[in-house]
Amino acid sequence: MNLPIPAGTYGVDPMHTQLGFSVTHLGISIIRGTFDRFSGSLNVGESLADTSLAIEAEMASINSGNTMRDEHVHGADFLDVANHPQMTFQSTAIVESGSGYALTGNLTIKGVTQAVTFETTYNGSEVFPMDQSTHYGFSAGATISRSAFDMGYGVPMVSDEVELKLEAQFIDPAPTG
Repeated sequence: MNLPIPAGTYGVDPMHTQLGFSVTHLGISIIRGTFDRFSGSLNVGESLADTSLAIEAEMASINSGNTMRDEHVHGADFLDVANHPQMTFQSTAIVESGSGYALTGNLTIKGVTQAVTFETTYNGSEVFPMDQSTHYGFSAGATISRSAFDMGYGVPMVSDEVELKLEAQFIDPAPTG
């Protein structure tokens, strides 16, 4: 099963894409947030082996809905954004998995790189009526360990497990010529 998308390079649509996370606090509530500034591209090849995804997020753009908490998360206890301003993901493999795909790649947070696999679903395509461009939708999720990325502060008060979620639309490249 290849991606049902023509070969090409597709930019992420930041207006219709969300890069989010969730953790549990005291084991009794879920705290959710987003990274509000990010970029990315999907390079679709003739096969899955020739297809790749790259995402980069500004760590200082984390938004959990609470300024005081976000400022703490920016510091050395967690993200250390002064020294590590970016989070990056670069895929290394995309393979069929059930009714979707397993997207494996290198995730770098706080200067630490770990292999992570996102379970990914292709949600279809639609023509955006505002400019007639074709958009392709995906959902991807993975669980990572904070402590594996040198962010073990506060475990178990704040869960070591972090759910990462990408709800993405990629835009068909403009025709050339």
